[in-house]
Amino acid sequence: MPRKREAKKKGADELKREIKKIERELGNLTELQWTYSKRLVKFGFAAWAFRISAFVSSLILINPGLIMLAPPISISLLILAAVAPVVITVAFIKKFRTKIKHLESVRRRLLAEYEMALLRRVRGMI
Repeated sequence: MPRKREAKKKGADELKREIKKIERELGNLTELQWTYSKRLVKFGFAAWAFRISAFVSSLILINPGLIMLAPPISISLLILAAVAPVVITVAFIKKFRTKIKHLESVRRRLLAEYEMALLRRVRGMI
């Protein structure tokens, strides 16, 4: 169901306040996105290092000779485990990107309405 347009036209000052509010929220959200992604990557790297150390220490505890005899699939799995934190980070960051895109579209719409309100004000003065 399409949204109904507001019957009342907003004034230029009110639109300007809304634009500033949206821009502040966009700035905060972008800063939060970068902070969040940096933390996720650091945590992912730490988790990967912990998993490798746990794997190697368990091999050493079981039999130290197993390190050289480890099947190639286990080494491939360890390399693929490094990619997992990056994939998880991208999945979590996607929600920030959708919010940012939505806010940018709202800002563009508000800027267009603001220009129209300014033109109405100028036409009223003439």
